[in-house]
Amino acid sequence: MLETTVGLLAALSVSSERLVEIIKGLVPYLNEKKTDPKAEGRRKATLQVLAVAAGIATTTLAFATNSLPPEALPAGWYSPIGIFTVGLLVSGGSGFWNAILSYVLQVKNIKVNQATKTG
Repeated sequence: MLETTVGLLAALSVSSERLVEIIKGLVPYLNEKKTDPKAEGRRKATLQVLAVAAGIATTTLAFATNSLPPEALPAGWYSPIGIFTVGLLVSGGSGFWNAILSYVLQVKNIKVNQATKTG
């Protein structure tokens, strides 16, 4: 269950990142690093808000199209507050979720190896 959930979050995060990159390509202000520290701060803040919005939009679309297996997430996560929460988690970036997934899989492999040795 945990691997499925983390894998799903990683996939949604990749989709969310692609959406942000598309929008950045369409809006030059977002794609160009600023030399003025205040302007760069505003640009980065805008990108963070955009990442959260893209995470929520991607999650909402995935849930609305029933493209997720029902067992992929706990039942409460399919509520509006759950979608918002998953959207926030997804906005953290796919690199983060891929790292988490690799740790989860390593723990699983260690447990399987321990069970094999003791069994």
